[in-house]
Amino acid sequence: MSHPFEVGKTYRNRNGEYVVQAVEGERMTIRYEDGRTLATTVRIQSRIWENIQFEHQMAMAEERKRLAGEERKKARQRAARIKRERAKPKFAGFEESDFEPKKRGIAWSSRKELGRVLAYELTQSVDGTFGHWIVPRRSKLQVALQDKYDTENREINAAFLITADEEGLSYGFNVGKPSGRSLAAWPWRALVDRLVNTKTLIKTLQEVLGQNDLQIDVWAMKTSYRQVARITAEGEGFLWEHEDAKQEVSRQMNGEELAEYLKSVTPTKRCELHVRKRIPAKTAQAAGPKISAEILEVIEALMPVYDASVAKQ
Repeated sequence: MSHPFEVGKTYRNRNGEYVVQAVEGERMTIRYEDGRTLATTVRIQSRIWENIQFEHQMAMAEERKRLAGEERKKARQRAARIKRERAKPKFAGFEESDFEPKKRGIAWSSRKELGRVLAYELTQSVDGTFGHWIVPRRSKLQVALQDKYDTENREINAAFLITADEEGLSYGFNVGKPSGRSLAAWPWRALVDRLVNTKTLIKTLQEVLGQNDLQIDVWAMKTSYRQVARITAEGEGFLWEHEDAKQEVSRQMNGEELAEYLKSVTPTKRCELHVRKRIPAKTAQAAGPKISAEILEVIEALMPVYDASVAKQ
């Protein structure tokens, strides 16, 4: 009868590998790796060997199928990644003319492009959908959660603000309130209340200021609308500074004192808070397209402050 066996060659059955010792008609003798010998039939061992070969071929076919499937999946992922990269918003960077004053006060023409980049990146990395808004007749851009931004009452919004003007580039967090007593639902009130009542938020703010070289600028209506304080990180607390035509004053503040100051700065008048980084125009221009990543880094560091402003009480 026909069979696949040759004396001295190695084969396998369900008990393991063996060497054929002898084949005589329908009988054969095999020896396993551990030295055991077995007298058996050619028919039985041939059927087992063919089944094992078939199973091996099927396994190889399944493996080829699996590898082909993985390759197709990787190809789809590469194509999707390329498609996303092509669709991803781009910002070419700032130009010298962006920082030059214009007759109408609007110099920065590519605000929308940067806004799209920042809103896109934040939407990918943070819960919620972010949008961007051009501040009317201003060289300014605001970025915020779409469902937390009031387009009818812009002065009460909490948002990330980017400004380009003759003084350079400024970017960070911004929140304000109009004149009159602040309402509990307004972001200003939410932030100030949480700063007063939450020590961890004060600590986070202090750390963000120090680690990112940021400053807090407070603007308020006194006899006119002007900056009334500049606050920076100092040691484990804050340094409050005020300058006017007559004098310059400064004092150390701990977290509780800062919170109380912001609560009392203008209880019934218009005021505004900026937590931001300032860099010269030439530095912003030299960064090229990478400036959007630098702005995004500061925005992400300030996210706990923004969240405290827009979260429900």
